[in-house]
Amino acid sequence: MCRWLAYTGSPIVLSEVLYTPVHSLIDQSLHSRMGAETTNGDGFGIGWYDEREKPGRFRNTEPAWNDANLREIADHIKSRLFFAHIRAAVGSPVQQTNCHPFRHENWLWMHNGFVDGVADYKRNLAFAVAPGLYSQIAGTTDSELMFYLALTFGLRENPTQAIAKAVGFVEEEGRKAGVRFPFQGTIATTDGTTIWAVRYSSVGKS
Repeated sequence: MCRWLAYTGSPIVLSEVLYTPVHSLIDQSLHSRMGAETTNGDGFGIGWYDEREKPGRFRNTEPAWNDANLREIADHIKSRLFFAHIRAAVGSPVQQTNCHPFRHENWLWMHNGFVDGVADYKRNLAFAVAPGLYSQIAGTTDSELMFYLALTFGLRENPTQAIAKAVGFVEEEGRKAGVRFPFQGTIATTDGTTIWAVRYSSVGKS
């Protein structure tokens, strides 16, 4: 499972959150105290907002604790709203396009969890993405696919409803394929002004 962090408030330097706390997100990437894995070393990503509408983004397949460039820019980027994600891959390849957060226009998206048995019905999920959005999917993760499903289902107009529709659609297709509990996870998304964060499990115990 992955881990993520979302911040909004007075502008701060990213390193104050990513590195300074005793058990910071970067420390957790190497020394996880809870979860299935003790390390989250399959890449990382940060996304941040400044005076531009489109957020900046930096992703890499290196473990977060071992990336000198991340430490360098985290000491210099000051932001009022940013996302950070450390990845523990579940099935999909370790490559830059699979690192969170995912971006579309002014939106960012990140996910921790997994879609069970997705290989058996991923084609159906992909076909549900709006044609104008499908070509922008760059990676192979269920997380990015869910982002574009949510965009298709109206993320920009009603984020909570669109996320619920995306998760519901995944559950519907998963159960058609014989998967009892298709979805579990947490999701964070933002338009650069508001952060929406949800957690949900098909089991009913998030």
